[in-house]
Amino acid sequence: MIFSVVNQKKIPFKTVLMDSWYATQRLMALVDNLEKIYYCPLKINRLVDDTGGIEKYKNIG
Repeated sequence: MIFSVVNQKKIPFKTVLMDSWYATQRLMALVDNLEKIYYCPLKINRLVDDTGGIEKYKNIG
């Protein structure tokens, strides 16, 4: 769907708001590669790394 909006419909947007169910590394990396800002709550069981790969992923819970 996001590719349809970006490539075919050319709807201008700069921010993506999504539910925690969609907060996967793959989808967040895709949105980041599109140079868009995204907001989503994270579930307690998610692992995160905000160091750019310097440190290992850590549990946020």
